[in-house]
Amino acid sequence: MRTLYIMRHAKSRWNEPDAADHERGLKKRGKRDATMMGHALAERAAPPYLIVSSTARRAKATARRVARAWGYEGEVRLEDTLYERGPLQCIEMLRELPDSAQSVLLIGHNPTLENLVWAMGGPRLSLSTCATICMAVNIESWSDLALTSESQVRFVLKPKDLRTRDDTTA
Repeated sequence: MRTLYIMRHAKSRWNEPDAADHERGLKKRGKRDATMMGHALAERAAPPYLIVSSTARRAKATARRVARAWGYEGEVRLEDTLYERGPLQCIEMLRELPDSAQSVLLIGHNPTLENLVWAMGGPRLSLSTCATICMAVNIESWSDLALTSESQVRFVLKPKDLRTRDDTTA
């Protein structure tokens, strides 16, 4: 059994007219949400064996904040596969992970991540920014992963459900 956490990057800035999509950073709310999500994940589970992030600036910034708040001390692996690719490319990338990685957090973008969850037998859902879904995947080795692999949703966390009323601005 493997555990796969799938997280959409936190809320990004759109007020940088000269910045390419790949280079957009996080809004203040995105920074707060990423840290809050890391703490919420720490309440539910030990840090993952590995964090894999898209190479986009907003995803890398999300990964750093989540990792710190969750107590993850490893290196964040960067993967182009998680930026503007499809679920099949994500599964191919996951199949190459070491067997020692019992749990993995992917941080990327929509629609790729929503489609990945659905392709792996999860629900058709909308992953808001920084939303995280935890899936138990019934495989012995990542190399066994396929679209037909049996998986089960353990939980879904959304920042709006974790925020207090005082945290809802910006």
